[in-house]
Amino acid sequence: MGTGKGDTVYLRNFPMVGEDARLISFDTVLNYFLESGRLDFEGDGTSNFLTFGYNVKNQFISEECGSSFVLSDLTVLEHNFDSVRVINSSPTKAGGTNIEIYRCPETDTLTIDFNQLFATTNGVTITNPRSDHISHDFNLITNPEDSVFSGRVATVKLPVSLIENQTVFIFTTDLSTDTLQVTYDRVTEERYPPCGTQTFITDITIGEHTFDSMSYALDDDDEPLRALVDPQEANLRVFGCPPTNLLQVNFVSAPNQSTTVSIESITGDHFEGNLLTSVYSSNILPLPVDLGSTISTFYIQYENNPVVETLSVQYVFSSLRYFKACPNPVITGLSLVETSSSIRVINTTLQYPAVSNVEITVD
Repeated sequence: MGTGKGDTVYLRNFPMVGEDARLISFDTVLNYFLESGRLDFEGDGTSNFLTFGYNVKNQFISEECGSSFVLSDLTVLEHNFDSVRVINSSPTKAGGTNIEIYRCPETDTLTIDFNQLFATTNGVTITNPRSDHISHDFNLITNPEDSVFSGRVATVKLPVSLIENQTVFIFTTDLSTDTLQVTYDRVTEERYPPCGTQTFITDITIGEHTFDSMSYALDDDDEPLRALVDPQEANLRVFGCPPTNLLQVNFVSAPNQSTTVSIESITGDHFEGNLLTSVYSSNILPLPVDLGSTISTFYIQYENNPVVETLSVQYVFSSLRYFKACPNPVITGLSLVETSSSIRVINTTLQYPAVSNVEITVD
């Protein structure tokens, strides 16, 4: 109700389909030998019904074709939905919508999209800036009063307060904790008689936050979507800066054939403990260089091998930034601190997603 847009509804063991279904519309066959029917809708925690009546007329066509049934005067007799209306009272074999079901809008749901920023660089210029919708695994998303969500999502729908003009959310993952304050205006009125008086949220404003970057999502007219609508559309977009310190190692065996290695330990001078929580098996290995130094050293312990591989690299922090909102510089000028017959640099600029920077030849 309000937007007039189709609303996808989840129904359990829906008889028209014979199983659980997510539907925006459906067809049902009417019984010519009755003049009424009933449909039951069972969802998760919801139970609705709709009864309807109609007239049936047996109409003679010809001796060759016989007679046919004509249905008319479709009427809703009873229901427990928010609102129902008949828009075509004459069902036909051609189908088409006869009844529309409306529900009162949810007025408190803020929708946030999460995105990862990307760009391409050769260490001198930045090209092809872009962003991709990306999921995050949230341990918990809370407001000051409630725990409202946990799980992996790329889009999250969160309840805002309808009694105050602001809501603060806290987003917790294994790696970070971020906060977001949103402010807005509240309008309390009766827009739709079946729904009574409701409070609507308008003029949403991004307040203080600790994310890398945020913006308003745009509607079909490329205008900021600063009111809450239902069905929900993205109101805000969160953008994560690309990590600039990922060095990728390729493992090869002579003659330069990619090979998979099993690694049980990766330690370094600029972080504590082992980067790995279990044995890592792959032909590539991304490593985080030290953003507080121009030299990073890693010690790679292969599984069932007493020899520890030492990888020590030096690099330069350039004046390039991927985006204005992203403070960390592009790292380039990668080279080995000490020459090695088994290690060589094949790309001097670190990028994200990581590209092959160093090649290690293993026996």
